[in-house]
Amino acid sequence: MAKATDVALGQTYLLAIRGTLIPSEEEAARKIHNETAGNEAGVAAARSLGDLSHKVFVPAKGIPGDRPANELLILDVWNNIEGLNTFFANPQVQHGGSLIFKSRDPVVFTPAPDLLAFNLPAPMPRQARYVGTVRGMVKSREQARATLNASTAKAINSARKRGLVSHNMYYRLGQPGQPDSLELFGVDVWFDLNGMGEHYAAEGDLMKELFVSQPSTGIWEQPGGTWVEW
Repeated sequence: MAKATDVALGQTYLLAIRGTLIPSEEEAARKIHNETAGNEAGVAAARSLGDLSHKVFVPAKGIPGDRPANELLILDVWNNIEGLNTFFANPQVQHGGSLIFKSRDPVVFTPAPDLLAFNLPAPMPRQARYVGTVRGMVKSREQARATLNASTAKAINSARKRGLVSHNMYYRLGQPGQPDSLELFGVDVWFDLNGMGEHYAAEGDLMKELFVSQPSTGIWEQPGGTWVEW
């Protein structure tokens, strides 16, 4: 996990946990999640240490082709890196994760300060939420800034018409004294799955230009049932 640093006013951290589930059924995974990550004492402890938001997603079902393996994506926003490290160092928290995940990859990211980002309100009738993620090593931060900012500025109007709600970019949190990380993580939120697919289908050349090798991608949706979130 990340190494503790001084807490900066207004600094936020995104903890992304993508993993393969032990339960084969979504409902079984929901129950385990709510009994572990979602239990009242655990939620109170996490929030007291700086966990501002906890969201859960599963692979989207209405897309062409094969769905990923039995996976779960957790996106947590924190404003205290020391609190984050303290919370996940707790053996009970680690044990809870081992009950739901067969394998998992927790990574802490920070908002990319020089990459365009935006958050727009969604129309009232459009309650569905889909998330598109991309993660990989970019060739350089300078090239990423030039390529992504130009692409984002050019495409925002058409993307919005297709259902884009928010667009945020992050870099992996590096260790003190080390060069800035080149691992990029993008998170888009949409209210239209088909519009999302149309938009991403047109971005193949951009991905080749931006990343050193084929990035890891995902298309996610909110799971059914009541999952403990905040």
